[in-house]
Amino acid sequence: MVKFINFLLYSNIYIAFCAVAMTAQTLYVFDINIKTSPALLGLVFFSTLVIYALHRLVSLSKVDKSLEVERFKVIGTYKRHIQIYAGLGILGGGICFFALSRPTQYALVLPALLSLGYVIPFMGNKKLRLRDVHFVKIFLIAIVWSYVTVFLPFLEFKIAIGIRELGILLERVLFIFVITLPFDLRDWEIDKKNQVRTIPATIGVKNTLRLALFILIIWGLFFFKMYPLPIALALLISGISTGILVYYSPRQKHDYYFTALMDGTMILQYVLVFLSAYFKI
Repeated sequence: MVKFINFLLYSNIYIAFCAVAMTAQTLYVFDINIKTSPALLGLVFFSTLVIYALHRLVSLSKVDKSLEVERFKVIGTYKRHIQIYAGLGILGGGICFFALSRPTQYALVLPALLSLGYVIPFMGNKKLRLRDVHFVKIFLIAIVWSYVTVFLPFLEFKIAIGIRELGILLERVLFIFVITLPFDLRDWEIDKKNQVRTIPATIGVKNTLRLALFILIIWGLFFFKMYPLPIALALLISGISTGILVYYSPRQKHDYYFTALMDGTMILQYVLVFLSAYFKI
């Protein structure tokens, strides 16, 4: 069972499904049948697979071995698998890319460049990545994930962008920002070794938790104004469960808590939103 969980999490298949879930949620909110969008969902899945594979492989080569981070030991055992999945992801992503509309193809250039810059060293003599720039990591993740899972569906399905659509985009940015904060707590020692300043390292653990919960409250104000009541209540349940996980995250040492549960809040949110129409919650 442990081997299967490790395979699912560290082959990047799980996080790719999380990205698909967030994209499918956007489609659902705008009454777009996911069966009509295999190219977009496929591209999101395969591109996430590739970017996270590159991220894990580069991080594996850069991590300070003296830290003895357990997840990197596991990633090391799946290194060959990750390389194979990255290759398959490039192939699958390429096929899906050419099935998308031209505006969506053009719009993919920005997140592609930012994502590659996030994982591949290219700056200065030390070959820094964008994630190695002080405070950039968490904002970059929130913006790129929201761009891909909200803005790209708008373009692909020609959804006119008004106040509500911009509000939904901002709502997604806030949610991704909140669930990313615990990863900065998890990576505290690694970032310290790499001399990368993060929000938790600057304002402390307690203030980081206060910030996360405050943003969740702001996020709640957004979705209650933009969604029908059943979906808003589904998001409320998602927000409460996410807040609980964030609150207890500083006490957690096992990476499953972050890679499985924190990332899993994206899948949970999609499931809750999807079921809201059937159970009238």
